[in-house]
Amino acid sequence: MSSPPAQAHAKSRHPLISVIAIALGSFSVVVAEFVPVGALPQISAGLGVSEGTAGLLVTLPAITGAIAAPAATVLMRRLDRRLAIIGLTALIAVSLGLSAAAPNFTAMLLSRLLLGISIGGVWATSVSAAARLVPARIVHTASSIVFGAIAVGSVVSVPSSTLIATHLNWQTTFVGAAAVAVISVLVQIAAIPKIPAADRVTMADFRPLLRSLPANIILLVVFLSVFSQFSAYTFIVPYLQDVTSLSTGVASGLLLGYGALTIVGNFGGGSLLGRSVRGTAAATLVLSVVGFLALSLGGTVTAVVCVGLALWGLSWGNLPVAEQHWLYTFGRDKFSAEAVNATFTSVVQTAVAAGSLLSGVAVNSAGIRSSAILATVASGIGCLLALVFMAVTARRFAEQEPGVAAVPEEMRIPAVD
Repeated sequence: MSSPPAQAHAKSRHPLISVIAIALGSFSVVVAEFVPVGALPQISAGLGVSEGTAGLLVTLPAITGAIAAPAATVLMRRLDRRLAIIGLTALIAVSLGLSAAAPNFTAMLLSRLLLGISIGGVWATSVSAAARLVPARIVHTASSIVFGAIAVGSVVSVPSSTLIATHLNWQTTFVGAAAVAVISVLVQIAAIPKIPAADRVTMADFRPLLRSLPANIILLVVFLSVFSQFSAYTFIVPYLQDVTSLSTGVASGLLLGYGALTIVGNFGGGSLLGRSVRGTAAATLVLSVVGFLALSLGGTVTAVVCVGLALWGLSWGNLPVAEQHWLYTFGRDKFSAEAVNATFTSVVQTAVAAGSLLSGVAVNSAGIRSSAILATVASGIGCLLALVFMAVTARRFAEQEPGVAAVPEEMRIPAVD
């Protein structure tokens, strides 16, 4: 997969500060996407809808993001990435402001629709833009800063929104998230230089990827992994409060611990990938299934739920990265990096939407506990499919990967917590 040409690198007097400005936008979009998860019970009560229906606040922006990712990649192929990033981050602030002022659930859904455009656009532009701001020798550092911001956003968004919604109100959670986005825009205006578009992607660049059977099987495993994640995660706050009977403070503490373990899993899994891509992906998938089993079967036992959350957090921290490396080994030198980036993002956001939507249906019809059961089933199917596929393609994988190849920085996809 091709890297951006050397002459495409943008010039910045303080490149790492510019990268941090881009990372703030990524942080903002993660916080904005998942802030409703922590305040779901209060939003549900305040807008007069069931908790299952309130889950649409996660579903709708994910659907929009799935469409926006490839569309933005093509439509913005000639646009200065500085303008694109600032505009998309500003749209996050507008969406959150409208959410805070929403008088009813319909208005809230419309505001979340706007957010979905930002989600797809940010994932399609931010990582590759950050990589082009720095010298080649520290591209890894630039990417790590962006991914670190995403990880931190995933850690703080849900527990902080839970505490704010409990002690103040759910509207304040959106106001706080909007303030973060506004600050991000101001920093971006001051710190990001012009970043001319480099990779002029067209729809034709997506065809080789979409016609590849191995790539599509891996993308199906990715879909099932993310589907299971958001089947459980969308309703994790009411699950811990209603099924496990935990207080708001204890639930928030457990979610902070869960988030911290996703960071541990992300960095720890990276070292394991250097030894074996397939082995790391397989182990992470199995760990995920065990975590969901503990959560769904031991929902009323606090100790078992804690174990389940720990295993789930560790596995999720590494799973998207491991699956991304796995996909790369089958697509090296065959697919456009930008096309893979957009397709991966689209699959992830589609899975977020499907997981939160079907879990909401299950919660409305069978209760909160069904969200964890649905996650367990989807995770198990994905794990089984992956293990069978790995066994069938073991020889081909060994031939293609004499050593573990690093995923190009511009192809790396941020994980969604």
